Amino acid sequence: MSFFNTLLSKNDLSSHDGRPLWRYFLTEQDFEELRKTLSYAKPHFIDARDAALYYAEWWKRNYDGGSPNKESVFSSIGGNIKYYYNCNEFYKIAKKGGQLLGFKWIVKQNTLRFKTLLLQGGLPLTHISANQGGYLNFLLAVLEEQPETIEDFIFQPDIINLLPKSSQNDTIYENCFEIVRSILNKESVYDELLESDTTLKSISGKLKIRANQIESFRRESKPKNYWLMSMDEGQINIRLKLGLAPIYTKNALSNILGIEIHNSVYQFYLNDKLICVFKKLYSGNYKTEWFNQETHNWDGDDSLTNAYVIVEGNKVDIPDFIQIAPSLNEPTLWSYYSENEWRLIKGNGSADKSAAVLTPLSWISDAESQIITICDRDMRLMKFEGELEITENVESRKYLSGVESFDWIIESKKPRWMIKSNMPVIRGGIKMFLYDTSNNLVPSSKYEVWVKPHRTGAYWEEYSTLSNLPLGCINIKIVRNGVTAYDRVYNIKSLNIDFVETAIDKAKIEVKESAGISVKLYETPDFTIDINNNFYKLAIKPGTSKIPTTIKGALGLGTQRKLHFHMESPFQGMAIVDKEGNIIDESTVLSLKNLYGLRLLTTPGKESILTLSNKINTDVKISKYIIPAFQPLISFKDEIVRLFYLSDAMDYNNRVCLQIKEGGILKKYEISGFSHSLEINKIDGTVALKDAANDLELFAVPMNDKIVDVTPIPLEKEVNHYKLPINEVIKQWIIISSKEDGNQLMPRFVSINPDVEYIIPEERIKAYGKKLLESSFDAPIWNQLLALYTICSKDGYDIPFSTFDQFRALVFNSKVAAKAFLFISVNQRDQDTLIQTDIPEMEKDLGFCFHWISNADWENALNEIFDFYKLKAENMHNIISVISNYMQEFGLESVFKAMMGENSQVTQVNHMRITDLRAKLGPRVLEELPNYKPRVTKEYNIPVQAHRQVSLLVKSPIAVAESIKNVPTQYPIWGIDPFLNTIRRNIQYSQYLSPEFYKDTILHVLNTN
Repeated sequence: MSFFNTLLSKNDLSSHDGRPLWRYFLTEQDFEELRKTLSYAKPHFIDARDAALYYAEWWKRNYDGGSPNKESVFSSIGGNIKYYYNCNEFYKIAKKGGQLLGFKWIVKQNTLRFKTLLLQGGLPLTHISANQGGYLNFLLAVLEEQPETIEDFIFQPDIINLLPKSSQNDTIYENCFEIVRSILNKESVYDELLESDTTLKSISGKLKIRANQIESFRRESKPKNYWLMSMDEGQINIRLKLGLAPIYTKNALSNILGIEIHNSVYQFYLNDKLICVFKKLYSGNYKTEWFNQETHNWDGDDSLTNAYVIVEGNKVDIPDFIQIAPSLNEPTLWSYYSENEWRLIKGNGSADKSAAVLTPLSWISDAESQIITICDRDMRLMKFEGELEITENVESRKYLSGVESFDWIIESKKPRWMIKSNMPVIRGGIKMFLYDTSNNLVPSSKYEVWVKPHRTGAYWEEYSTLSNLPLGCINIKIVRNGVTAYDRVYNIKSLNIDFVETAIDKAKIEVKESAGISVKLYETPDFTIDINNNFYKLAIKPGTSKIPTTIKGALGLGTQRKLHFHMESPFQGMAIVDKEGNIIDESTVLSLKNLYGLRLLTTPGKESILTLSNKINTDVKISKYIIPAFQPLISFKDEIVRLFYLSDAMDYNNRVCLQIKEGGILKKYEISGFSHSLEINKIDGTVALKDAANDLELFAVPMNDKIVDVTPIPLEKEVNHYKLPINEVIKQWIIISSKEDGNQLMPRFVSINPDVEYIIPEERIKAYGKKLLESSFDAPIWNQLLALYTICSKDGYDIPFSTFDQFRALVFNSKVAAKAFLFISVNQRDQDTLIQTDIPEMEKDLGFCFHWISNADWENALNEIFDFYKLKAENMHNIISVISNYMQEFGLESVFKAMMGENSQVTQVNHMRITDLRAKLGPRVLEELPNYKPRVTKEYNIPVQAHRQVSLLVKSPIAVAESIKNVPTQYPIWGIDPFLNTIRRNIQYSQYLSPEFYKDTILHVLNTN
């Protein structure tokens, strides 16, 4: 029994149309029917979509304060369901329902599925109605902040405390943030929901009035990263949360990273994990694309987290990105964040009324305390309001709550060999930046800085009066407006470490200018250390195939507190290692879906060349010099994906070959597209994961030209296999999986009908192409295409578009491609994901580009779209802007203007320009250019024959321009043919190698008769 199917029928829908679930506007009677359907469901008979819908409706109707949790949602169902499931199992079903319904999961540094399920319900109407005054004041205060992330207001007690205590949690903050952003952006996302309730309508009206009155301001950007300590049923967990905004201006990103911003893509890493990529948009702003889906749980190491970016193959350290770390060795101050959650505070004062101090057991106080265990160590936690004093032997410290707090950054001067340390490292002087509670920079005249060496008997001196800082550990005292805070730095002055000899199994390093600071490096079971004066010899133990990712060490000066650090590993040579440092054997097949944690090692001082190619289609090679000795393999993912798609993504033999070369030494590896493959048993209608060490959620996508609803159907798992759906009409399926922790199944076609006639793939794809060309947009094939797009999308199951022949047919001709682009575009709410992610992925996968479409075919497709949807003339601009945005995304805005008839200045493609191109590419790249090139009707005054070595790079954009101009030719770049597919891939490669030359050549041809 399925309530959701009844709901679809009630709304005259054959399948879910992508709306947020609150837009179904369930009545109280509907909600009761949904609850009853779930409460009396039998085992294995719950429609997962019903579970997802219940989460959303529970949030809207039942939530009434406190941190929402799975137990509260599940227990509210009642009935017999509790005998068959528990709250975690029901949540798992709801997640599957969200997958089936195509939810766009909230993605930050991890995927927030629980929060997404709730917020599909829109707003917690019951709770807001009961606390309307608090919510109105809170929303108005947030509106005034004009936030770009929730971190722009959640650290301000005067704003947060406007909410009832029971509402102070992340989910409410996220929800209110979305409301405020939609109002500031003058969007109507929540209008229907807000209008549905008298109280909400009043709140919405007041917010919109105020939004029209406030003046926008430029926010000073500063990293807003914080540690949260969660206390749930006796389990203590500390995790890092990154307060990164979804969009940054160029200046804001420069402020966040502390570097000049000039390039298009910046890969951001924490402790060698790719966290996100900042990618330049056509607007000039930078979008944050999250990659790593892990929660950054603290492991007890009090070293400051290592942050860096990789840009154009170069590693650039971001030393001050994470300025504080938890500690089990020192007292730390924590501020109230939400129910059972506390936030780590830098300093001794918190602006919040409630605070807590976490200390080792050696620190005591008269205040009440509790003993908690963190990372297997007992600690003392003391909650307080107002003032708390703690003591250890003769030392005492005072902590305050409810005071005007401040934050600060001490600029790190950490040497290149030091990856991270347990305190900021300086080289002679202190450079400090202090911020108030609104993140405004405070002038140095408004606070005092005092310092003293970290030793018994030392006394405080005002920093501004000192000419020299002593070596070693320095205590710092900061005083502002009667509030005192403490910090600590380590002054190493000129101390340095040189790597004298490096190899994969041995190394020699020298300590220079230590000036009395002792250097200790720690051995592990994998390597030994031999010390001779200032020289340290390190050697991997025989039989060990593990390379330390870092070397741990400590700097000490007498009895002072030591600086503990992680040093870059001097074991350097040609290899690929996993996150534990194990050397990956060349026979190991790596997976494109799981490159995280793998690192590419090279030998410093040697010319190291990485060459990537496709095992089946060897025509295209991408070669790069490797600059850092240690580089995450994921940093080359774009190139690896591009090469993987040179051959059929559904071919089990398709591999990307990775070759590292240093002099005459070579190492070769292979990378597959997927981590799992499928075994089929046609006799009993089951499938199983081949050689799988872990399970995946499998889904069957029905394949039948006559059906419209191609919603994936979850497969039931029985022991070691999965049962295929039983359907009288549908006998053919594509089996896919969700992506879990980097693991994903290669999609597989399964037919359980032996009577199906075999059709040659090219003929089958051509038939689809003709049908797409000749059919109206209400034909089943167009509805199928739209449903399949949702499945393939990055926000869906993230599988190749080439999984389905309907997409392979888009290269049939320019007319089909134009119709598909516009039809998919007008049916997408999320234009950013479409233009910035899915379209580029589709083009790489299918081996063509939408910008090749002819002007005439764009015009005809636009007319078809307008006629079909009965759009008004004034809507023409909105549709054309989608094409414009797409062209801008690829740096082709000038080409779009030329297509629209605008005259623009064109750089002539002459001998000098082509000679310059050859010089920039260099002999190594030129020697590896593919042989097959498109044919063109003429050369448009471009000296093609004089530069035959680069004729592919010249003829490719000429062929594209001729396609745009619709020049009659015997050899078009469109069509269903394996040889044409190679030509199209080579044209794409030409654009990849030199996008500026490619663009200028197209413009040259478009402006030449």
